[in-house]
Amino acid sequence: MTVDRLLYVSSPARTIPLVNTELSIAVETSCRTGGVALGRGEELSAVRSLGPTGRHAGDLLPELDALLREHDAVPKDLRQVYVSVGPGSFTGLRVGITTVRTLGQMLPDLKIVAVPTARAVAENLHRVEWSKLAVLLAARENTAHVTLLRRDGEDAVEIEPPFLATAEEFLARTPRPVLMTGEALEYLRADWPTDVRPVDPSLHLPTAEGVWRVGRRMATRGQFTPWNQLLPLYARRPEAVRLWEKKMKG
Repeated sequence: MTVDRLLYVSSPARTIPLVNTELSIAVETSCRTGGVALGRGEELSAVRSLGPTGRHAGDLLPELDALLREHDAVPKDLRQVYVSVGPGSFTGLRVGITTVRTLGQMLPDLKIVAVPTARAVAENLHRVEWSKLAVLLAARENTAHVTLLRRDGEDAVEIEPPFLATAEEFLARTPRPVLMTGEALEYLRADWPTDVRPVDPSLHLPTAEGVWRVGRRMATRGQFTPWNQLLPLYARRPEAVRLWEKKMKG
């Protein structure tokens, strides 16, 4: 199913207008699990999973279509879209961002929020007491994409620009004590000191709910991105680019 097909099949004639037309959705496709969420006004209404297979290209539009239909809504009702922009899976980010860019191009009044994936992960800890958090996202080659955050009310704010690091480099430059989360912890092994504490693995991955909540707060501050400026944040350059540069140097 393409986005234009979604717009067509989800647009039946309606005689009863929506009570609240401030409809928003969130899209999370940056990791092996994914999801979509829908909200009306300041309330999160529903979340649907894309499953654990990582096949977001085939799952995203059908799930989005089903979510809108369940709530008597069509794409033209959308006012805001919040999308996780990475770092994360190269393919997954392309799927989510391409879908949102297309919606933005086809719906001129749609407002888009680019949600950093690390902040969506941090939202998993909104019920946990913390002052400093390190979100470690997968970057391969025994390195992680590290974002250091501090708590500021409901928000998680970057302490410094994100960086790539091995476990040893991360420990050498990170102020302590600090909590750690993120999918890179599943393969980045180290003897963590007692003042560098991993959270429960169930809190490591971003969720559509987290993307919606962060996106909603960013939207209230007017932090929108035009559809034609919406780009993914990659932890590293695509493999094809790296191989091409290596070949040119050789």
